[in-house]
Amino acid sequence: MNNDQRALLVEALDEVEGLRRLHYASGGMRTWTDKVKKLLGTVYGAESNEVRKFDTAPGKAFIVRTETGLTEEYYRKLDCYESVLKGIIEKG
Repeated sequence: MNNDQRALLVEALDEVEGLRRLHYASGGMRTWTDKVKKLLGTVYGAESNEVRKFDTAPGKAFIVRTETGLTEEYYRKLDCYESVLKGIIEKG
């Protein structure tokens, strides 16, 4: 990963805080994850472990279909994506 690519990944990581302020149904997280997967694919290859780790980060969860449950699941997914992306950036 070169410095420009690293900067783009760090920028994407910084966007997580803004995503936390959005409603879970806004579509912002989907747009962001698509962008990050594309960037990771460019840096590491579309079939790389990094893309796979990021894509599957949230895993499966039991979601309570209430406003609170959906909001909590949104934050849980963001936390998972953030954690994996941090690890990928640190690893280089």
